[in-house]
Parts: sequence; C-alpha cells; structure tokens
Amino acid sequence: MEEEQTVTFSLPSTMIREIDLLAKQGRTTRDEILRSALDQYFRSQEAWKEIFERGEEWAKELGIRSEEDVDRLIHEFRKEQATAKGGL
Repeated sequence: MEEEQTVTFSLPSTMIREIDLLAKQGRTTRDEILRSALDQYFRSQEAWKEIFERGEEWAKELGIRSEEDVDRLIHEFRKEQATAKGGL
C-alpha cells in the first residue's frame, strides 16, 4: 500500500456540510469522499489530455493550422453533403 500523508487545506463551511452529508448518506468518511473526488478529477484531466492530443493529430493529418482552415473544411463538407443529397 502506498504511504499516506496528511494534507491540510481550507474549504468553505457550506462545502464541508455537503461533504459531511454525503459521507453520512454513503456511510463513509470525509477522507474517502475527497479521495474519490480527487481521483475523478485526475482521471478526467487525463481523458481531456488524450482528447486534445487526438484532436491535434487529426488537425495535423487534415492540414489544419488555423480557425480559418476549420471554417473552410466545414463549408466544403456541407457543400459536398448538399450536392450528394441533390441540393444546390
């Protein structure tokens, strides 16, 4: 098991009351609530990092270098879709 360290920080009293209520309802502790919240935060940050990295890869593959390139590609796509449906 990983070594645990104590960390002290301040929270607004309203947040403490909400944490305490969650702990009571879930029959757990403040520590567990906060550990779980931080764990979720870390995982979501990693997920967003992966999303942005993949977006950068796609942009590079498509030759997107600016917002104007994105705008141009959207207009081209919409024009192709309209033509394919017999529009325009």
